[in-house]
Amino acid sequence: METNSQYLVIDALMAELYHDDTFNCRGPIAPMDVADLAKSVDKNGLQFPITIQPVEDVANEVLRAELVALAIKWRIIAGHRRHKACKVLGWTTVPAMIRRGLTEAQARILNLSENFDRKDLNIMQEAHALQALEASGVPRDTVAREIGKSSSWVQVRYYLLRMPEEIQQEAAAGLLNQYQIKQLYSLESPQAMFDAVKKIKEAKAKGEKPADVGQRKAKATDTKKERKRSEIFDMMGIIQTAIGNGRDTRALAWASGEITTAELFTDVARIAGEQGKRFLPPLEF
Repeated sequence: METNSQYLVIDALMAELYHDDTFNCRGPIAPMDVADLAKSVDKNGLQFPITIQPVEDVANEVLRAELVALAIKWRIIAGHRRHKACKVLGWTTVPAMIRRGLTEAQARILNLSENFDRKDLNIMQEAHALQALEASGVPRDTVAREIGKSSSWVQVRYYLLRMPEEIQQEAAAGLLNQYQIKQLYSLESPQAMFDAVKKIKEAKAKGEKPADVGQRKAKATDTKKERKRSEIFDMMGIIQTAIGNGRDTRALAWASGEITTAELFTDVARIAGEQGKRFLPPLEF
């Protein structure tokens, strides 16, 4: 019998579950992808329940209405592979933990965190999951904190999302490491990126250590110049690591286009209030 318990485990009917490939950070899961897991579940049972949320908590109104019309009661939040394995086995029910009241961002973070715990996502799957959180309006520093990763780890995956699809595919295949992705992002054109990736592949085929492919930065730290977005992101990571998030990192986030002027002014107003001052945004903004 259902209650309002936040972590109630029930035997959920398969027919009442919605498996959303666009929500799951792994993307589509084919039956052959869970063949070994299905054998294990058949032999040993399901060791951990999947996690579900009530359909009424789904943020997308159109999707919610469609699911209600189909008599779907739950959306799967975490455990998509386990669900697929049980479906392959022909189970009609599956143990499921109910999580109520999750926002879309919270649900996606839960999905991402559980998959990170299993450590078998490729870097593009991680990047696409972060992209969905960005679309949900979750700040990058919040994402990093919630999933237990560094700000620079998160930034590298956002760099990758802004690269040509061909390079994303190479990264997904394991050709590129995080340092190389940062270097590629510093290049000025897609063609320069393609040429650099070709050098990396050639060096790997020869068993050689790839040479640096990014633009060389001036060693002097007193050079004044307009900064690129990649340099701003790097500086944000350095400051966050040293002293945490604050007005400095928020200003850099605004300069790189990661937060709106209104969001920055909200922070300025809060800090001014803490100092006993009043802040009014300039009329030209």
